Amino acid sequence: MDGGTVLTRSKRTHQIAAVLWVTLALNWLVALLKIGFGLATHCMVIVADGAHSFSDGTSNIIGLVAIHISGHPADDDHPYGHQKYETLASTLIAFLLFIVSFGIFKESIAGFLHPKKPEVNIVSFGLMAFTLAVNLFVVSYERRQGKLLKSDLLISDSWHTLTDVFVTLTVFMALFGIYWNVPHLDSIFSLLIASVIVVTAVGILKRSSDVLCDKAVLDVAGIEKIVRAVNGVRDCHEIRTRGRIDAVYVDLHVLVDNEMSVADSHRLANKIENDIKKETPGVHDVVVHIEPVSHEH
Repeated sequence: MDGGTVLTRSKRTHQIAAVLWVTLALNWLVALLKIGFGLATHCMVIVADGAHSFSDGTSNIIGLVAIHISGHPADDDHPYGHQKYETLASTLIAFLLFIVSFGIFKESIAGFLHPKKPEVNIVSFGLMAFTLAVNLFVVSYERRQGKLLKSDLLISDSWHTLTDVFVTLTVFMALFGIYWNVPHLDSIFSLLIASVIVVTAVGILKRSSDVLCDKAVLDVAGIEKIVRAVNGVRDCHEIRTRGRIDAVYVDLHVLVDNEMSVADSHRLANKIENDIKKETPGVHDVVVHIEPVSHEH
């Protein structure tokens, strides 16, 4: 691996870390405000929303650790690099969400059995309006930077934060209902928040498992078109892709004339590799297995 590649990855790592530090500060700011105010007013739905925001901040810390590890270059023990640690962190975020949702479910059920009269006032609505503005900024910021830096972690975390937007809107409705003395509304909407968190966790877990379990990343037909356009290729098959969107690994078998020399086969394989990398963003490595056309027959 050349120095330029290492420098580029190091720069990317620092950029992703900077995004996570910003979102961490914002997430924990709104979390502390909501948990403190919710406890003071005995409003469980605000406390539940605060716990969700606090889990956002915790996931940012997990992400900072993971991005530090994933930014290390390939070595003897990890010849394919450390990028999957970033995906692994996304999986940990999903499990963190499951834990948070379980706690909210538990408190919601307790609210049905031992109801308390929460206090709702103008400050409650003002706090949630501030939270909504912060969440919308974080979602837009993380998703934009995630796409720019091609980071699974930032994109997953933006989906995580997007649930805060819907949760905050749900809390608004709950506060209006509580203000008008609708019974058990605090517990009902807390259960709804917990359900939204579970759905989000399942989505993140699926996207992460696709990478960790080597689900196909690219369209085989697109790779075939690129390979068959190379002069000297008779056919291609067994095309496989895996990895993350920013680090795709491709391997395939290419059929050539029986008389083609080893040197010409090597040049052809390099041509195929370069063409695939040039026309397919995110491809990190291509392994071309050359076969004589008679072998296929």
